[in-house]
Amino acid sequence: MLFKKKIVFTEGMNETLCSFGEIPWFSCCGVPYDKPSYYPYLQEKDPKRAEKLLLHTKNYSGTVCLTNLFKEGICRADTFILQTAGWKFYQNEFMPCVEASWRTYEKRVSKANGLDLNSAEKRFLRDCGFPDSIDLQLCRMVQYLLVEQYFLERFPQFPLFFSRIIDIYKDGHIVLGWNGRFASHETNLENENGTPILPTDGSLIIW
Repeated sequence: MLFKKKIVFTEGMNETLCSFGEIPWFSCCGVPYDKPSYYPYLQEKDPKRAEKLLLHTKNYSGTVCLTNLFKEGICRADTFILQTAGWKFYQNEFMPCVEASWRTYEKRVSKANGLDLNSAEKRFLRDCGFPDSIDLQLCRMVQYLLVEQYFLERFPQFPLFFSRIIDIYKDGHIVLGWNGRFASHETNLENENGTPILPTDGSLIIW
């Protein structure tokens, strides 16, 4: 039986979880955004155009849909650990951190100590008149944001992605996708590149 390490959240991770209730989620969608960002970005201001982008679940016309963009960020984290620390570390420490990040978030929500992002997302989509089938991927972002924070101290070259886009959400906007194409969005833990998504790879599409 594989030994799985017990994950103890750092002070910074706990502060991140606490901060979600203070973020003005979705409050500035469509409002011009001109703040500095690690990634270059293109902004959609028309709700109908934003809805159309969010409805895509596959890449198209030089655009990576939101689902696949987040898969890309996650895949690079997974493969970096495999390439750097090996399979046992991936199984015994990396995956337990992924699971613990989600469990800790869910526990806070169940005890009414944190914002329920699923409910907030559904309310936002309903207020916009968007279909319930749209997934803004907020919970996935939160989960891997915590994972990035946990491993960055041990691995200074850990491929950050969610830590580099969270400020867009903190400013009341959301990510819709990516303008540009990656070699593949499929998770291939043996062959995919474990380097981070770079600003030279393309541009975020935000609302």
